[in-house]
Amino acid sequence: MNALRELGSDAAAVQDRLNADAEFQLKARKWEGRFKIVRGDDVVVVQMHEGRVERIEKDPTLFTAADFIIAAPEDEWDRLLTRDPSPFYQDIYSAWLHHGFSVNGDLEQFFGFHMALRRLQQMMRGIE
Repeated sequence: MNALRELGSDAAAVQDRLNADAEFQLKARKWEGRFKIVRGDDVVVVQMHEGRVERIEKDPTLFTAADFIIAAPEDEWDRLLTRDPSPFYQDIYSAWLHHGFSVNGDLEQFFGFHMALRRLQQMMRGIE
């Protein structure tokens, strides 16, 4: 579970942690879809159903569907997830605009659940 390693050692632990977080649940409510996180060579697909993490698939195939993809090299993720990030590393969106992140796919869904993604990022930073 390297792409989400800050949240737990395996997919089940990450899923339980996200589903137990009240703030994530509030911001993810009504989310139906899948998103892919690419962190260097590590890839996970997170399946959302009715605002809860239904499944996390580690190392999916090239053909595994996702509504949108957030991707960056490992060192860019390290800069994004530090407790005190440099300018424009405070958020995935600004890191996409100003640094080495890419967001591709259904941007309407990305922005519709951007606050849930920000909460995911905060949790990965250790902000509870």
